Amino acid sequence: MSGKQAKLQRRAEKLSEARDWTGLDVLMLRDDAEWLNSLAHGSGIDPNWEAIAGLALTPHMARIVYEGTALVRSKRPTQLKALELKFATEIAAARHTVKLLDDNKKLYDGVIQDFDRIHEQHTDVWAPGEDLALGVRDGRLFTTSRVASFQHSARLADPVQLGETGYSHRLGFDIGRALPTILKQFGHGMQIIPTPLSLDACGQAPRAITLDRKKYYAERFEPELPLALKDVLTVIEGSVNSGLFLFKPSEGPFTGPVFRVLFVTLAHSLNALEEIRRKYADLSKRPGMASIIDVIDSPEALRLRSLRDLRNRCMHYGIPAKLTNLGRDLPVYGLVEATSPGLTFETVQSYLLDTLAALSDALRDWSP
Repeated sequence: MSGKQAKLQRRAEKLSEARDWTGLDVLMLRDDAEWLNSLAHGSGIDPNWEAIAGLALTPHMARIVYEGTALVRSKRPTQLKALELKFATEIAAARHTVKLLDDNKKLYDGVIQDFDRIHEQHTDVWAPGEDLALGVRDGRLFTTSRVASFQHSARLADPVQLGETGYSHRLGFDIGRALPTILKQFGHGMQIIPTPLSLDACGQAPRAITLDRKKYYAERFEPELPLALKDVLTVIEGSVNSGLFLFKPSEGPFTGPVFRVLFVTLAHSLNALEEIRRKYADLSKRPGMASIIDVIDSPEALRLRSLRDLRNRCMHYGIPAKLTNLGRDLPVYGLVEATSPGLTFETVQSYLLDTLAALSDALRDWSP
């Protein structure tokens, strides 16, 4: 066999090995879409939890649609026209809600400006002294009215747009319609598998409160932090608690999608908090900030933050040819072991849940 023939054979073998895994990215997309759809139609739905779930799921829905569209573009380019997303730009932007300060396309100042703008919108249309709405339970924050606007929804900033003709409804409809359409391009349908979005699984739903932003933040976080940054911290807090107390308890058969959503949430939260720590290093000895730093610098969090390849595989679809030892019957299809030699899914999941719990506690207790 000539050297050229040997080279071609090695390339063919490499491509054959890669093709063994090409279906897994589509399966992950299918799993994610079915998890979202099943959670939205879960068994025993509590209407109060349903409202929280809607806000908590939106950035992940946008991410899955955006990344799913990219997968169609890569693997089925001739079928892109079938999607016809009317809100493609908004969906691309909404997926960045999960990134916040961990976004190399919009750094700290840009995010802070966004939240200053959102506050101005809310004060223009809300009653005086009632410019911030929260969902809280047992002192833990699960959602904030800021996150809806940051997801590029006009629902809170423009009440006249409510209803079936409103921007928020149309954006949500476009995202919801896109999921089964994307799957169809790969020959998959979408199942609804009952998941327990209920009091039995998730406990009592958070209660909604409306209050004065300035007064509320006077008793939370360090007084030197800008109010817009405190808005960012509440969004981080809500995403952590929604993952820990809503997504995880109601995961049902969707271990893979929930693991990847929680990993993405924690990775971006830790990186955002690290940026805040660097920017406000002079506050690091304060009790609230010190508790956050203890979590950021814990061995478990440091190990998780080092797993950038795993974060990428949780955030995006597509399986690089260099990854080996994957399998359809492995937890998360073997992505943990393939991207993070020496670690197992069980170990990383334990680190993940422990760090989320510690971060949830530290954010709840962060007061001046």
